[in-house]
Amino acid sequence: MQHLKPDALEYLSQYLNRMDENSTMKDQKRRDALGLFYESVLKPDHELRKCAHNQECYHELMEWRNDVLNYLDERRNYEFF
Repeated sequence: MQHLKPDALEYLSQYLNRMDENSTMKDQKRRDALGLFYESVLKPDHELRKCAHNQECYHELMEWRNDVLNYLDERRNYEFF
């Protein structure tokens, strides 16, 4: 990069800083969205559970819920830690 003019180096530096800031903002938004989605899976939906009881698949519904929570934990660990 030594052959670039000082103005070009400054522009490149500013551009890279903006890219890094945008990436950081995107990461934070993804964390926030994952947290909200996780909460939506945790939150009891009484109507849905009532339907599951009526269709005699409540335990299977809870198995799916547990599988989804495990998957979300894996994704969070992979993407953010």
